Amino acid sequence: MALTARADVNVCYRQIVVGDPGSDHPTSAPNGLTASAPGAAVILTGIHTGVVDVTVRLADQPPPLDTAGWDEVEEVELITFTGEVRLCGLMADPPEGFPILTPQGPGRYAMRVQARGRDIDPTAVPRVPFEFYLVTVWPLDVGPEAEARLGVGVAEELGLPDKSSEIRRWAREHGLPQSERGRVTGHDRRPALPTPVRGVARVADHKVRIVNPFQDVAVPPPLPDGLVAAAPDSLLIRTEKRMGLVDLHVTWRPAAPQAAVRRWEQNEEIEFVTTTGVMCIPGLTSGDGAEPNLTFQGAGRYGLRVHGRSRDGDRLSNRPRESYLLVVWPIALGAAAALAP
Repeated sequence: MALTARADVNVCYRQIVVGDPGSDHPTSAPNGLTASAPGAAVILTGIHTGVVDVTVRLADQPPPLDTAGWDEVEEVELITFTGEVRLCGLMADPPEGFPILTPQGPGRYAMRVQARGRDIDPTAVPRVPFEFYLVTVWPLDVGPEAEARLGVGVAEELGLPDKSSEIRRWAREHGLPQSERGRVTGHDRRPALPTPVRGVARVADHKVRIVNPFQDVAVPPPLPDGLVAAAPDSLLIRTEKRMGLVDLHVTWRPAAPQAAVRRWEQNEEIEFVTTTGVMCIPGLTSGDGAEPNLTFQGAGRYGLRVHGRSRDGDRLSNRPRESYLLVVWPIALGAAAALAP
C-alpha cells in the first residue's frame, strides 16, 4: 500500500530540497532534474521563484512506472543518516501534512521524480502552480545493519570529501609509537611533548572554540560565567573581548601541573573528553604552519588549565589586548576512557 500526500510548495532559486535536517544538498543535477548526495537531494524546478504542485508517494517496493502525462522522469538513490527526510522548498518549511519520506529509518532509498510543465514559463512567479511533480520513495537497504554501513565508501563513490579518511590519515601520521604493529608488548616509549606554541586566535561573540577541525559537529557547551566550559569534543574559552583577536600560549605537561604560574590574573581548571583525539583551535598555527593538536596523545580524558590576563574590556581591535595560557595534560587515555560515563 502506498501513502500519498499533495501540497503546494514554495520554491526559490529553482530548488526543492529532499533530505535530513541541516544536510548539505547538491545545487545542480547532471540529468537536469534531480541529484543526490549522502543526506540530501535536490529537485530543480523550471521557475526561479513561486509555487509548484508536489505529490509525494511512499511505497514499500518499486511501483510500476507510468510515464503518461509526464514530461520527464529520473531516479536517484537517497541516503539518509537519520531516517527523517523531508521535502520542502529551499529555505522554507515542509508543507503542512507532508509525511517523513523515510519511515523505515536510516539507510538507502530510491527516489523517482516525475515532472511536467517545467518549460512553460521559467520567468513567471506563479501563485497558482502550473508545474507538477510526483516524488516516489521506496526503501532499498534499511535497518540497523544498513545504518552501520552508512558512510563506508559512500563519499568516495560519489566523489565527495570524506572527513573520516582525513581523520584516518591524521591518525596514521600522528599515531602513538606503542600502538604500532609489531612493537614489543609493554615497550612504553611515550611521544615527546610538543614544543609550546604561541599565536593569536579569533574571537566571535566572546568565544574562542576548541574543536575537531575535520568533524566539527560536536554540540558546544553554553558560554560559561568563568573562563572555560567543556562538552564532549568541544571546549569554549570566554573572553572579555566580543570580537577581534586574543593572544594564546599553549603548553603540554605529562601530568597535572603542581606549581602555580605567576603573572596571570585569573585561572580556571577543567576536565574534558575527546572521542577522536583531535582538538585544535581554528586559526592558531605552529611554526610549521599546522594547527597544533591539543590532544595529540589520542582519545580519552584530559585536563586543561586556562590562565588569563589583561582582560580589559569589550573593544574592537586587531591587536590582542587579552592573553591566555592553556596547559593541557592527559588523565586517562584510550577509547574506553573517552567513552566512560
